[in-house]
Amino acid sequence: MALEKFRGYVENQEIIIASDHQPLKWFMSIKSPSGRLARWALQIQSFHPKILYTPGKSNVVADLLSRPVHDNKEFVCNLNTISIELPSRRSRDIREEQMKDEDIKKIIDCFESGRKDEDFINWTSRGYLMNQGILYRYSPDTESEEAQLVVPCHERERVLQQYHDSPTAGHSGSEGTYFKIASRYYFPGMRKFIAEYVKNCAECNRYKPNNQKPAGLLRTPIYAQRFETLAIDLFGPLPETPTGKKWIFLIEDTSTKWVELFVLEDATAQNCAKFLIEEVFLRYGLPRRLISDNGTQFVSAVMQQTCNFLGIKQELIPVYHPQANPSERKNRDLKPKLAILVGDAHDTWDEKLAMIRFAMNTSKCDT
Repeated sequence: MALEKFRGYVENQEIIIASDHQPLKWFMSIKSPSGRLARWALQIQSFHPKILYTPGKSNVVADLLSRPVHDNKEFVCNLNTISIELPSRRSRDIREEQMKDEDIKKIIDCFESGRKDEDFINWTSRGYLMNQGILYRYSPDTESEEAQLVVPCHERERVLQQYHDSPTAGHSGSEGTYFKIASRYYFPGMRKFIAEYVKNCAECNRYKPNNQKPAGLLRTPIYAQRFETLAIDLFGPLPETPTGKKWIFLIEDTSTKWVELFVLEDATAQNCAKFLIEEVFLRYGLPRRLISDNGTQFVSAVMQQTCNFLGIKQELIPVYHPQANPSERKNRDLKPKLAILVGDAHDTWDEKLAMIRFAMNTSKCDT
């Protein structure tokens, strides 16, 4: 570094550095440099320099000294050369493509007008600069020390094809493709554009595995009104009572967790519909939804016609997934209570049902 070499002459002195390297002047105006740029800025600012841009043709002495030294000695060297043709684009062609983009053309016209107005200061502070008639942008977020070529909108997909679809690119992911392109090119919204392109790549979707995390647990629905949704289920068959009862028909309000328990002789669709209408609907009103499993009593024509006639939406839980029915939790609570109160008199369970219902409805529910 030249400043380190001449430290004894320039330290604690105000010095002027005349250079034809325009990015050096922009580099000294960065407000918040980071990484490698921050280290360079600290080293340079310790010498109190003033950067002055001077074209090479106006600074002939430094320009001459910067050129390599050639002696007049002639030598002969036999070399085996290989001639290959690489695809390249001339500076004039690149400029023509940039001028086709209206947004890029406005920036180029602002730089070439020579006016140091507010627009010029804005573009310069954002890292834009001109080099041989071509617009570049220096991004402090990349590790590259060179400015990135600003790509017009109609050339962006061509860049993606070269850095993602080509055999040497290997169909990298969105982040890998972004860092490859960002080291040499720039256009607004580049990260989002690349992510969308990679997401819709047919070859990637066909052959790459899906690394997404599985879906999370389904959230419990929140009911806003009492007796808006009822869950029903059958519990049994139980030991037959002296009156011929073998089943318990359980009805739960999913909002308040209120439970109704009815004893049945037979678990038929007619009996279930009758108790729903006479003991629940006529006392509490009509619900909007009725949740049940896929038992024959609940999918029968009788239950469907009852719900359709009363304007109730019947919702059946998935097959082989009883956890989706809220009343299954009440069934689990009901079983030990019956066993404890009945004891050895198994045929007297119907006599204890009213007390069990009272205990369940007066217990605190954590949910």
